[in-house]
Parts: sequence; structure tokens; C-alpha cells
Amino acid sequence: MAYISLYRKYRPDSFSSMIGQEHIIRTLANQIRKGAVSHAYLFTGSRGTGKTTTAKIFARAINCERPLADGSPCGECDTCKALLQPSNMDVVEMDAASNNGVDEIRYLLEKVKFAPSQGRYKVYIVDEVHMLSIAAFNALLKTLEEPPEQTVFILATTEVQKVPATILSRCQRFDFRLVPTDKIAKLLGAIFDKEGRAYQIEALRLIAEAGGGCVRDSLSLAEMCMSYSDDVVSYDDVLEVLGASSPGVVLALAEDILAGRADDALTAVKKLIRDGKSASVLASDLCGVFSNMIYCLNCRNPGDMLTLPEDLLDRTTQVARSYDNAKLTRCLEIFSSVDQGMKYSVNPSLVFETAVAKACDDFASLDLSGVVVRLKKLEKSLMGGVKIVAAGGSETARPDVDAKSMIGAVQTELLRRGRPVEYEYINHVKADNFAVDGNALVFNADSEGDAGLMRACTADIEAVMRETYPFIARFEVRVKEKAEDPMESKIKRAEQVFGSEKVTVTKGGNENG
Repeated sequence: MAYISLYRKYRPDSFSSMIGQEHIIRTLANQIRKGAVSHAYLFTGSRGTGKTTTAKIFARAINCERPLADGSPCGECDTCKALLQPSNMDVVEMDAASNNGVDEIRYLLEKVKFAPSQGRYKVYIVDEVHMLSIAAFNALLKTLEEPPEQTVFILATTEVQKVPATILSRCQRFDFRLVPTDKIAKLLGAIFDKEGRAYQIEALRLIAEAGGGCVRDSLSLAEMCMSYSDDVVSYDDVLEVLGASSPGVVLALAEDILAGRADDALTAVKKLIRDGKSASVLASDLCGVFSNMIYCLNCRNPGDMLTLPEDLLDRTTQVARSYDNAKLTRCLEIFSSVDQGMKYSVNPSLVFETAVAKACDDFASLDLSGVVVRLKKLEKSLMGGVKIVAAGGSETARPDVDAKSMIGAVQTELLRRGRPVEYEYINHVKADNFAVDGNALVFNADSEGDAGLMRACTADIEAVMRETYPFIARFEVRVKEKAEDPMESKIKRAEQVFGSEKVTVTKGGNENG
């Protein structure tokens, strides 16, 4: 016998085996029990949520001679058996994607006139109905409004916005929802048990989550994982099939980013890309990690909502609690927004690496999220109680901020304010010559020329400092003292011993006292 894919082999044949669409199943079952079957239905929703499957079950149920208590077809009566045969003429399926012209609809409408041969209703299931042409919709319109008494139309679409309002108004509309991850995982477990395959619970949840609420996608992925794994379908096997990086590696990368270790983060990124990992997949993986951290930080029982092994969940929680929501959401926003840039870039890896560098440096962004992160960091430092003496002489708390980072942030702000000359002056001197001394930012100039450049920037630097680093009261420029000449040292010593009036210095360098 030919091999049958899982999504075809385990396609539901009754309402009781449908998952995630209870609001629709209950309504249709009640209509069957009460004999209140409408002449036209519209099933809309994402792919793989059960629209066509529900249409087929409903078509057989309204023709069944002895429907079950839940409204499902019995599968045992002559009508049910006849409708399961490919040759049956009472349930007609049409793919509007490949039969979207007016001629196909006219041919279908010609057959509508004929009574059903076996059951009570003749059912027409039109899949992807939004693909019909305007002329085809117009041809269908009148018949859809007043079809023959024993005819039922079921229209299915993934893009309901493309269906004309005149068609929508003539149908009962049912919106199919994405299926919850837990329900898909439970279904996968039952299927794996029937197939005799061992599995890890975390692996099933990861497959279900990757399916994005689409049962068919989840079953297709599960089938690939079964083929990949020799024995047990494990969490790591599913990651390999998905092409995702190891969660531990991605979490370590996220830790480096949060801690601002740009060197380690960029080194890890370069290694992953060289190993063949896609930059877009890495960005998606990081989004997942930061999203998990937000859950771990804010939710009482994050394990109930996240698809993570216990040890990885504990580690994620530990890292998340070292930071706050502002920091985590900023990183999440950075990596969730790079996808568009990578899509149209000739070098997606470069776009991703730039995002990593930006996420590592809280001062690299002047948007609101970056400002909030810096303020949070300042608050935390102030609460820590680092002491300095303020301008008035009283002690106050000051965060321990690196002077080099501070002057970098000042340069960025000067550019934003349209002060490129001052930016270049700072760029000209050595960044290592800046230091924090009490409540002052000090520039120790190597020469009078450098000192002059910085004195020209004093007003602008202090203006930026007052807004960005309020604990800095002023900006000072100092010139480094040069090493004293040995001869000058001897002269000073002689003046101290004999008195300056008794010491005379000649050009030849002789001293007389």
C-alpha cells in the first residue's frame, strides 16, 4: 500500500475528532439536530485550521440517515458509505484557485438544478473562493441567494477580505481560529502513540509551537521529525529539523548582549554564521529567548506557557531576573525589527551584526526605549549608594559610569544637535584622556593645542552632561604637567639651600653661589 502522509491519514472524520473549533462545531451540530440547515456557509480562517475538513464532515452529516448525538455522520448507513466513495455526485468539491473563471461557475450552476441522487442535500464545497473572478462571483450571486431547496453551498477561504460584500451577506460566516499549542501537542502525542514512536514531551510542544496554530503544518513537521529521528523524537532533533540553533547557545548569546559584552556576542554570532546558521533564523531565535525572559520575569508560573526543558527554563529565569522589563523589551524590539532590513539587504548578516552591537550598547540608541534603559540603569546605580561630593559640598549618590562611554554618548548627542565641529574636536583627541573626578568630567590634555580644542567645546559638553548625566556638575580642561628638566631641578634645590638671591645661572650652565 502507498505511503500516506500524517495529515491525510489522521484527517478527522467526525466532529468529535476536530480540535480547537468548538464554537463552530457546536453551532453546526445544533443546526443538524434542529433541522435548521442554511443554504450557504462561509468558512474563513488561517490555513490548516480545519475549514475543508469541517465542510466535508458537515456535508456528510446533513445527509446521514442516523446522525450521532454530537451531530457527526454515523459512517455506517448506506448514505454515509456512498458519500465516502470518489464516484459520489452529491458532494462536489471545486478548487477556485484553478477554476476561477465564469465558465466554470456557469457549468457548476447547470448541475445545481439536478436533485441529489443518494442523500437529502446536494453540497457544493468551493475552496479558496476568494480566487474567483468578478464575473464568476456575479454569476454565482443569484443562485447563492436563492438556490434550489435541496442545495447547500459551503465556501472556504483564507482571505475573506477579498470576497465581495454581496457574497458575504448571503452566507452564514464562521471564523476558524488558530489551534492552541497545548491541543496540537496532545494530538501529536496521540498520533505518535498510534505510530509506535517514542518522544519527549518538550519535543511535541516545540513542534506544535513551530506550527503556529496550524494543525496541518504541525503534522507535516512531525512527519519530518519522525523521519529524522531513529528512535526517540527528541527536543534537539526537532531543533535540527527546524534549522534553529541550540537553545543553550542562543541563551548564552542573549546573556552577552544583555551584559553589554559586545566582543563575546559578535564573536559568537560570527561563529554561528560561519557554521551555516541563517541570520534571520538567529534573529528569530533571539526574539524567542527575550520573549521567554519577559514571561519568566513577569509570570508566576512561566513553565505553563513556555516550551522549554526544565533546566533551560531555570537558567532563563535566572538571567531574566538580573534585568528589568525596559532592558528586555528594548532587545526584543531591536531584533524583531531587523527582519525587514535583512529581507531587502544584499548582506543580511551585516544587518544582524549591527543589531547585536546596538543591543549591546545602551548608549547606541537615542530612541525612547534606549533612554528608558539608561534611566533605569541610573536609578539602579543611585539606589546602590555610590558616593560623591556634589557642587554644594553635600554627598549624593552617583552611578559608577565609565568616562570613555560618557564622552561617546556626548558625541552622539552633539551630532544629533547639529554640532559636527564639536564632534570632530572630541574625535581629534584621545578618549583615554577623559576621566571622572568627583562631580566633574575632566580632560587631561597632552598639549595646549588639545586643551584649546576642548575649551571651545566646554559649553556644549556641559549642556549635554546636565541632561544626560545630572550628577556631573562641570567640565574641566587640564594640561598634563611635563617632566621636570634635571638642570632646573638642581637650580631649584640650590635656591632652597643658599637662597635665590645668591644663585646665578649662566648660559654655559655654571652655577655660582
